[in-house]
Amino acid sequence: MTTPRRSPRGFVLLVVLAAAAVLSLIAAFIYSRTENQLLLSISMRGQSMASARATLSAERTLALLRGFRTTNAAPPGLTVLLPQTDYATAVTLGQTLPFGSANYDLPGKDVASGNGAQWCVELWVLNRGLNIPPWLVVEAWGFYGTTNPKPSVVETGFTSPGCTPKGTNRIVSSHITVHLEWPNLGSGGGGATTVDTTGAGPAGGSGAVGAF
Repeated sequence: MTTPRRSPRGFVLLVVLAAAAVLSLIAAFIYSRTENQLLLSISMRGQSMASARATLSAERTLALLRGFRTTNAAPPGLTVLLPQTDYATAVTLGQTLPFGSANYDLPGKDVASGNGAQWCVELWVLNRGLNIPPWLVVEAWGFYGTTNPKPSVVETGFTSPGCTPKGTNRIVSSHITVHLEWPNLGSGGGGATTVDTTGAGPAGGSGAVGAF
């Protein structure tokens, strides 16, 4: 009497299902890793663009202020600002001076090709203490992303005081703070430039040192 052989089909089916499960896990891991790398790459590119724009806006501001100094003049509205202990207080009390911004809504372009929020600059006066001349402070912000709503003109799209992009918290930003000695601010002053590179924005900071 012979024992009937069991069909191998059930075993083969289990092997096939197990192999399919393993392959699906590998595919999911590869996809997840690729997606994370893509998001990291986009984030790094956005931070690099925001940092470059903050640097360029700070350099633009220094060049304009240097022009005022050569003619012994001051930007309109600067001399009426009251010295404050920090930027947050200046923003709260409305003691900042908008000094330019750029925000684009260019047809057919995305943020990677230069569209969207670019930069924003504000000036304020730092109180350094009794009998110490105050400093003129430049707050230069660079951005990568779009505001909501999109700007109707280039200079709109930011809340001032504060240079805050309107309608979204998903914009990458970089922040540079520059301290300048400037005449006729409180007890006066005049001469050199110092740069604070610790004033990082929501997504990091950057800075550079130079003479004024």
